[in-house]
Amino acid sequence: MHLIYRSFSDCTAMPLRWNKAAVNTTSFVIEKDEMLVAFLIGFQSQTHANEAYIHFIGVHPDYRKHGFARELYNRFFQNVREKGCDTVRCITSPVNEGSVRFHTQMGFSSSLATDYAGPGQNRILFVKHLPL
Repeated sequence: MHLIYRSFSDCTAMPLRWNKAAVNTTSFVIEKDEMLVAFLIGFQSQTHANEAYIHFIGVHPDYRKHGFARELYNRFFQNVREKGCDTVRCITSPVNEGSVRFHTQMGFSSSLATDYAGPGQNRILFVKHLPL
């Protein structure tokens, strides 16, 4: 299988509203035959220079269980480490058991934040410390 890995800003389908400079080295796509297979959108914190955040990730259903999410996370970790980040954060809903399992397998620790997104809207907060 021939796959193309690109930073998100190199993707021709990228919406114009995205700031290409801001996502250039922290957001990625994987394409096969010009079809989007997987993507990761992340950024370095503007408030805490040593922290980065994975906003969301997606893998086409036909390409799940091939390690693409893990590959995108590892590329993200490498790139933010080069920017001086030693902490990566992300969140998910408690009902998303697959996400909780994936993040735990990737070495994230987790905690439950009650009412995070409003009353009754709990979230799982993940944090991973990267060696510099």
